[in-house]
Amino acid sequence: MEHAYFKQTQLGPLLETLRLFGELHGPVLSEAGVASFAALDDLGALRLDYGKTRIPPKKYLFPFREELLQYRDGIYRQSPLDPPNIVLFGVHPCDLAAIAYLDRVFLAERPEPAYALRRERLTLVGVSCEPDDFCFCSQPQEGGACDLFLAPRKDGFQLAFAGAKGAALAEAARGLLSEARPEGEMSAPFRAIPAQDPQLRFSDHPLWQKFALTCVSCGACSVCCPTCYCFDLREYPSLDGGGTRLREWDNCLFATHGEVAGANFRASRLDRLRYRFLHKYCGFSPLEGMSSCVGCGRCKEVCPVDIDLRELCGGPDAAAAVPPAPLRPAS
Repeated sequence: MEHAYFKQTQLGPLLETLRLFGELHGPVLSEAGVASFAALDDLGALRLDYGKTRIPPKKYLFPFREELLQYRDGIYRQSPLDPPNIVLFGVHPCDLAAIAYLDRVFLAERPEPAYALRRERLTLVGVSCEPDDFCFCSQPQEGGACDLFLAPRKDGFQLAFAGAKGAALAEAARGLLSEARPEGEMSAPFRAIPAQDPQLRFSDHPLWQKFALTCVSCGACSVCCPTCYCFDLREYPSLDGGGTRLREWDNCLFATHGEVAGANFRASRLDRLRYRFLHKYCGFSPLEGMSSCVGCGRCKEVCPVDIDLRELCGGPDAAAAVPPAPLRPAS
């Protein structure tokens, strides 16, 4: 990545420059104080000091519900797709790492067309962050999947840019930038999640039973996870002979997720918990052996019964052994 610097007073002009590349979105707070990514019609609503959004930015690439096709009288027509160009500002390193993982899932040998088009039209601007009580991120602070990355300094921001899109953004903002200041690093040490014990995968470890008895199968952990991508295809017929086919988020903790032709391959709650653990920390198919957990801590934060899967990765005391660490070096 190449680096530059701009003063705090130039943040507004920089944001206006970014609008030239698409709709500007960023973190805002609702009236209830919940952070979410939304359109920045008012730059004063931008909250770069947010902790984390409840719903991760995967919603821009993999919407909760999308129409795939329409049909009538036996004729199927693919639904038109023309997503807007969006500049997503203020994405934390854990969510950038999650998007990089989703890229590997949906842009492999046979790219998924809808995801690929949305990804092409999405510009990512990352920003370094401060940990909260649930974070255990191990992502580099310079960002991975982003085009621009901002690291706050005493009176401004150190900016890094990469790739053709990042270079175009930096060129458009050239009048606002100066040479990169040498002070401070753009990366910092993190506390990584402990390596999972392969023996736990199909063992009778008591933690499996403990979690299975505690879990209420609400699925909140999967909904807020930035790398979960389970979906279902559903058809909604109309009375006039037509209908639509939708792709909607699904959840591997729901009892119906494993149902196929009347049989359920994961009928018990323990089976569903184990499946989620295996997918999250061990990976499947081409990504086998790769953890998709980015350490954002959303699942632990939203779980109504305080389940922490990190306990299965390093024993019952693993979660307690991961103290928060500063994610941004002092300027």
